[in-house]
Amino acid sequence: MFKKIGIVLLAAALLLTLTSCGVKESVNDKIAEKVTEGVMNKATGGDANIDIDGDKITVEGKDGEKVVIGDSEWPAVLTDNRIPEFKSGKILSSINVDNGCMVMMEEVESEDFKQYLADIKAAGYTNDATELNSPESQIYSAYLNENTMVYLQYAPESKTLNVSLEVSE
Repeated sequence: MFKKIGIVLLAAALLLTLTSCGVKESVNDKIAEKVTEGVMNKATGGDANIDIDGDKITVEGKDGEKVVIGDSEWPAVLTDNRIPEFKSGKILSSINVDNGCMVMMEEVESEDFKQYLADIKAAGYTNDATELNSPESQIYSAYLNENTMVYLQYAPESKTLNVSLEVSE
């Protein structure tokens, strides 16, 4: 009996020590990372290499295709001047795949969106264009050529912008 009580007290003391020095957050982060990796592995049938680095998750399949979720930088796939970089607002997250990406931004003012839309059109994204405007949302999609399409969706009330690029082969 005394042995069990001693073990419980020792475990409680250890837990209090870990909690007081910030290790609890680290332990919780590691547990969350392992759970996320487990779910992702199950979803991919275990056929993917998963790397979690902070808020960024990289999933690489056996065929070499890579998906990056959660990056807060302008995607590398877009730095080759496929579309102009949007420099206003704040990037919340981006999803990158080999043939495209999606960037989600906040704190985007209406005038900045209008200027970016003009920049997209000036970059040549005018083929088969679709433009929809309502008080809740402004949407623009168009092709640069038969393989490259851009999609913009701006919500003025929440000041959010989604930019998507798709490149078919």
